[in-house]
Amino acid sequence: MFRFFRKIRQRLIINNKVSKYLLYAIGEILLVVIGILIALQVDSWNEERKIRADEQILLRKLKDDYTANLEQLDSKITTRKVLIRSSKELLTFFDNPQSANKDSVLSKLGNLGLTVTYDPINNDLIASGKINIIQNEELKTLLTKWSTDVIQVQEVENIYINAHHYENVPVMNKFGIGRAIDKALYDKANDLSTFLLNREEYIPYDFKKSRLEPSLEAILNNAELEGIVANSILINEIVNAESFTLRKQILEILDLLRELDQNKE
Repeated sequence: MFRFFRKIRQRLIINNKVSKYLLYAIGEILLVVIGILIALQVDSWNEERKIRADEQILLRKLKDDYTANLEQLDSKITTRKVLIRSSKELLTFFDNPQSANKDSVLSKLGNLGLTVTYDPINNDLIASGKINIIQNEELKTLLTKWSTDVIQVQEVENIYINAHHYENVPVMNKFGIGRAIDKALYDKANDLSTFLLNREEYIPYDFKKSRLEPSLEAILNNAELEGIVANSILINEIVNAESFTLRKQILEILDLLRELDQNKE
């Protein structure tokens, strides 16, 4: 084709038709420019198709990830409810010692060892830049806000975990009920998926009763223990309130992902 254009150009020059040659030259340049623009547009279309295909893969993965995040969050909320309920019942025993049973008190104190941590799947969309391929602005906003709210829940969780390890356990050990608390927690470990990933490895063990264990009256007259119980209610109620906000966000994200999937079809 270029050879054909060259012959035309040569004939125009030989015949001294400069004006026609200039027009021809301009036309040839325009054809080249148009060809380049078409090639660039085709490349752009191909790149856009690739980006949209990557977006669909990402959206499907997000749907799976946030479904798993919801299941884990619900499990953590349920475990905290057990802890909160036990703590409230314990406060009732502190207020009305005559209604208490020692085994029940120790069992419920054991529930205070349910230190729950929420560890959702993190796609790190912002740092990786992958969030930019998502077209839906509402979804992008929810995903951006998600990371911040997870951190907020985890920070309050850590307050309870640190209090348990550095305050609750030392107080209980010093008071002489550490062995009884560990026994209560170990006995119920097989029923709590929070602790065991592989139930087949669980080996029952009888801690037996310590001869140093204080009386029920002494337990329910201990102000430090009463404070620990009250604190567990306060902190875990706050964490669950934050978790329900997080749960609402997950549902909004999943609803939006389902809507986008339906619109694609």
